[in-house]
Amino acid sequence: MRRKLTGQDSSGRSAFAGHLNPLLRDCDVRQAHIKHWVTALLILMVPVSLWIGATAHTDQQQRLEDQKSSIHQVTATTTAVAQTTSVASTEFGSSGAAAATAVDSRWVYRGVEHTGRVSVDTGSPAGTTTQIWVDNRGDLSMRPLTSSDVVAASIFNTIGSWVLVATVLIGVYQLMRFRYDGRRDAEWDRDIAALLRQY
Repeated sequence: MRRKLTGQDSSGRSAFAGHLNPLLRDCDVRQAHIKHWVTALLILMVPVSLWIGATAHTDQQQRLEDQKSSIHQVTATTTAVAQTTSVASTEFGSSGAAAATAVDSRWVYRGVEHTGRVSVDTGSPAGTTTQIWVDNRGDLSMRPLTSSDVVAASIFNTIGSWVLVATVLIGVYQLMRFRYDGRRDAEWDRDIAALLRQY
């Protein structure tokens, strides 16, 4: 025979106000304390998460500004036919999506000709032009950040940091609640059994 104590929040508030509930147990008070601490920490984490997001925004914005002077867009021209490869055929052919193939190309940056392999649509003839990104030396580079990337990074860091902390705190609370529920059930069983033995 089991019975769970309900109204733990009101019991906890009564305990804190100095009006002890005769049915209130030590584990009830501890659980109420943990719940209040978890709630307080979650609220305090809001400005911390905003600060983390703002810091990430500043860092990414600085990176974007740096890339404006170190990454440049130029036009590359293929020097060979972009022939179909077995890998591209396997991965993209069945879905009907356009496959991309890396092919020998050349481009000019600051008067100097460079060569390398550039991705174009499979089957593109030699002489196909495509826009690529290069660094200050004229070597191939990754696409630079955009304003949307900066905003997305700040939002991700803001929400992600809060969700991470919330997951840990709520997980700890649920674990303690599970332990206290078991303790309450055991105490109720003992008390009810002792009461029944009196009659």
